[in-house]
Amino acid sequence: MNTHMLRSAVVLLAALLWQTVACGADYIRYAAAGDEEAAAADANGKTTANGCVSCDPQACGDPCGNACGGCGTGCGGRNCGCPDCDECPRIGVVGLLGFDSFRGVSDGDYQSNFGLVTGANLGIPVPVLNEMGLGWQLGATYGIYDWEGRTTANRSDTQQQTFVTTGIFRKGFDGRRLSFGLVYDWMANSNWGYQAVAPTLGQWRGQAEYAMSNCNALGVMGTLWDRQSLQTLPNVTVLNRPVNQLAFFWHHKFAKGADSRLWFGFFPDNLRLNGDGSLYDTGFGGDLTVPLTSRLALYANFQYVHPSAAAGSAGSIENSYNVGMGLVFYPGRNARSRNINGGCWMPYMPVANNSTFLVDQSITAVTQPVH
Repeated sequence: MNTHMLRSAVVLLAALLWQTVACGADYIRYAAAGDEEAAAADANGKTTANGCVSCDPQACGDPCGNACGGCGTGCGGRNCGCPDCDECPRIGVVGLLGFDSFRGVSDGDYQSNFGLVTGANLGIPVPVLNEMGLGWQLGATYGIYDWEGRTTANRSDTQQQTFVTTGIFRKGFDGRRLSFGLVYDWMANSNWGYQAVAPTLGQWRGQAEYAMSNCNALGVMGTLWDRQSLQTLPNVTVLNRPVNQLAFFWHHKFAKGADSRLWFGFFPDNLRLNGDGSLYDTGFGGDLTVPLTSRLALYANFQYVHPSAAAGSAGSIENSYNVGMGLVFYPGRNARSRNINGGCWMPYMPVANNSTFLVDQSITAVTQPVH
C-alpha cells in the first residue's frame, strides 16, 4: 500500500468519524439532558407505553421481538439485579476501524509505531452445546504501521501485523452469574521491530468474570505463551516469545449503554529471554465502548507496562504501551445493550492486540566463519 492510499484511508476514516458524530447528535443531546428513553427512541424508532424501547420487528428490525433485552433492562434503576445475557441475536458480528499506536522491547531505543487497524469478530452458538450456553468465536484484525518509513532496517517499508483469535465462551444466563472464555491467539508480522523480522507467534488466553449486578462484574484474565519464533539474519539471530500475563479487572456497564473495563496486571515469568535480568513487573490498562447509534459506537483502549529496569536507557528500551481508538460497527443493531453480559452469542473475548499480546526478544550475534 503506497503513501497516497494510506492518506486517503485516513481521510476516509476522519470523514466517517465526523458523520458518525453528526448522526449521533440527537442521541448525545438527549443523553446529556438525562432523557435516555427519548435518545433510544430516536435510534430505534419506537417506545412502548412504559417508556421502554420496543424491539419488535416492525419497530426497529429486531427479528427477536425482545423488549429492552428481556430481564436485564440496564443500570437505570430497573431490574438491576438480573445480569442474564440476551438470547438474541443468534449470530453476533462486530467490526472495527481505528487508529493504533504501540511500542515494545522489539523496538529497541527507536520510535513507537502508529497505524491503521481494521477487523471483525464473530460469535455463534455451538450446536448441541448451546443449551449449556457455550458459544464459539472467530475474529481477526489487520494493521499497517509506519506509513512514512522508519529509521531502522527496511526503512522504506511499512510494518504490517495480523492477529487471529478463536475459541469458546459462555456468558452468564438463566441466573448464572459466571462468564468465561478460552481462546488461542496468533500474531503474524512483517517488518516487525527494529530488526524488521517476520515472526509468527501463538499464545493461550483465558478470561472469567462474576457479575455482582447488572452493572458491575469482577474478573481475572491471563495469557500463556505457546509458540515462539527464531529467525537468522546475516549478522544476528532473533528469538521472539510471547510474555505470560495475569490481570484482575473491573467491568462496568453505564446506564446509557457504554461499556468499560479497567485492569491491573502482573507478569509471573518476567525473566528476559537473553538472561539479562527481568523484563516487566506490573501493568495497567482499560477499554471503553460508547454507543452513538444502534449500529455504531466509539471505542478506545490503552495499556501501559512498567519495566522492571530503573529509569534510564534500560528502562526506556523495556518501556511498553498500546493506545487505540476508532469505530465499532454492529450489523445486528445491538450496539446499545444495557445488560452487563450483552448478547449471549456476541463474541465474549476481544481479538488480541498489542495490549493482550506482549512479546519479549533476544538477539544473539552470529559468528562469521573464518576463511
